[in-house]
This record gives sequence, structure tokens and C-alpha cells, in this order.
Amino acid sequence: MKGDQAGDTRSAALDAYLEQRAAQGFRVESRSGVQAVIVRRHRLYFVLCWVARARAEQRLVVSVVQHGEVTSLAAEPVRW
Repeated sequence: MKGDQAGDTRSAALDAYLEQRAAQGFRVESRSGVQAVIVRRHRLYFVLCWVARARAEQRLVVSVVQHGEVTSLAAEPVRW
């Protein structure tokens, strides 16, 4: 039971964080119980793909540690 409560806490923390980021324009690209990859495209995405690919979108890996603390790191760009 104790492990289930920790998993529920981590999942709830991730849910709350993803809701905040969704309000900022991010969408969930993939997700597990304690980790997600989120992405936000620049409003000029299609132009920037040709000119400045690195600025076309922002991708983050979001993780929740055992105590419910959420961290995010820049994710690698999608390879074509």
C-alpha cells in the first residue's frame, strides 16, 4: 500500500505540473506514470523549421522524484 500511495502522489504531482504547462501552450507528446515529454511549438513553427530549427519548438522531459518534486530538462530534438 505504501508504494501505491507514493505512486499516486507522484502521478498527481505530474498531473498538476502538466496542467500548468498546458495553460502555457505545451502539449504532452508521451507520458508514463512518473515522466512525460512535453512540447510547445513556436507560432511561426513552419517558417522556423527551415530557418532556425532549434527555435521552432521547445521540448522538455518532465520527471517526478520519489518525494513528489517535479523537474524538467531540455529534451533532444526529434530526429527526422
